[in-house]
Amino acid sequence: MPDAMPTHLLPRTALVRWFTDTGLDLPAELRVRLILTLLPSVASLAIGGLAMLIIEIAAAIRHPGPTFLGLLAADAGLFVLRLGLIGRTQRVMARGGPAPTDLLLASSLVWAALVGSSTVLCFVSGDPLLQVLAPLTMMGILSGIVTRNYAAPRLAVAMIMLCDLPLKLVLPFHYGDPWFLIGTVLGLLFGVAMTVTTVRLTRGYVEVLLAKQENQRRATHDALTGLRNRVGLMEDLAARLPLREADVLALLYLDLDGFKAVNDCLGHAAGDALLVQVAGRISATIPAEWQAARLGGDEFVILAGGARAHEAASVAARLIEAVKAPYDLGVGVGLSVGIGWATPGMSPEALLAEADAALYRAKAAGKGRLAAMPPPRGPATRLGWA
Repeated sequence: MPDAMPTHLLPRTALVRWFTDTGLDLPAELRVRLILTLLPSVASLAIGGLAMLIIEIAAAIRHPGPTFLGLLAADAGLFVLRLGLIGRTQRVMARGGPAPTDLLLASSLVWAALVGSSTVLCFVSGDPLLQVLAPLTMMGILSGIVTRNYAAPRLAVAMIMLCDLPLKLVLPFHYGDPWFLIGTVLGLLFGVAMTVTTVRLTRGYVEVLLAKQENQRRATHDALTGLRNRVGLMEDLAARLPLREADVLALLYLDLDGFKAVNDCLGHAAGDALLVQVAGRISATIPAEWQAARLGGDEFVILAGGARAHEAASVAARLIEAVKAPYDLGVGVGLSVGIGWATPGMSPEALLAEADAALYRAKAAGKGRLAAMPPPRGPATRLGWA
């Protein structure tokens, strides 16, 4: 189905979880989507990582010694580690598993600290080449942080401060001139400005995601009952068909008996209220792993899969009893059910048509009844239909 839940885990480490939290009350699915935007791609990691490595290689060549060689070794090791973490994430996702995110996100903070340290060491070296190139490279990295990590304001601001603030703090000590405290103050003001900016960007991005999520929900869900609509049902069927080996899938087609009289006698408002109550009874009766949908009018469909698919007939019988029970509106309706069974190679439209044909037979037999084709043969179905 479109826009399925991304296969990433929310951070488990308390500190990393705090850094990536937006501070907003959001559903888990949306928080995972925000985390997904924070994970670097191989291209973005390579651009930023190689840029700093080039500066550090130049520094190590121009100033041989343990300082720049150690810095180069640490940054190169982190670069390789982060590439390995991205590769592991991609492999886990390819297997359909949830990819861990803690180490990859934490490594972003460590890398930002190394960028800040490298910039300071290059600047205090007194080498004009390094004094120009290192801050310029750091500023380019800052722009990437702002544009990529705004989904987590705390993480973005922390990375910005780790990259930028060390140089601003060192300036007055390096030159021995208190006038350079202006640079320190400007660095702090820059941090405040970036905090405000990233928070605004985060809220705007979240609003866009929520609007998109709501539009998708409206496109696939019935506005009256909250159940899946025809579009959502066909998406679900397309995702389940064709059947995998040993899968069992049934489709229950439901139609209310006597609903037209409710609309004619009490009006459409009462009819809508009754449909909402019927939808509630259907959802309460079927197993949790089954999917209920309203096709329109007084027609409902239930997608019955999983380990309890063979219980389709017994659940249908319970649905008939549940729906015909009295309502607080002072009216009553009945229920007819037709069951179609998916077979290998069957299309969603064919399965829906088979269930509809079974419903027609139930209606023709006197309504308030169940009609079904024999279920496909298999270990699970033989147990339920012995």
